[in-house]
Amino acid sequence: MPKNPTGPFWFIREGDKSIQCSKADFDKAITEGKSIRYNGYPDRRTEKIAEALEASRMLILSRPDLPARLRKIMTDPANVVQVEVINADDPEFWIKESKNPKYQQ
Repeated sequence: MPKNPTGPFWFIREGDKSIQCSKADFDKAITEGKSIRYNGYPDRRTEKIAEALEASRMLILSRPDLPARLRKIMTDPANVVQVEVINADDPEFWIKESKNPKYQQ
């Protein structure tokens, strides 16, 4: 997870309000399919992308015909907060990515 110099903050959205909460309450809200907001990304660009991903996650979770397996993945706290913004021209990213075990034979 990214580091924020002031520390991360977790919020649960209720309508237009964001209520600050503990990490445990934040994770519980994710598993219950509630809308959340994480304030701990390294820059504003990443935070905007995370907000857009959260809006699309809530839209998908609102579908009653969503397969149970996909719903389980989308309500797993480990999958929800991780956002990595990469620059396709960044050679350091591709060097690090090439060492990923899934690319090794």
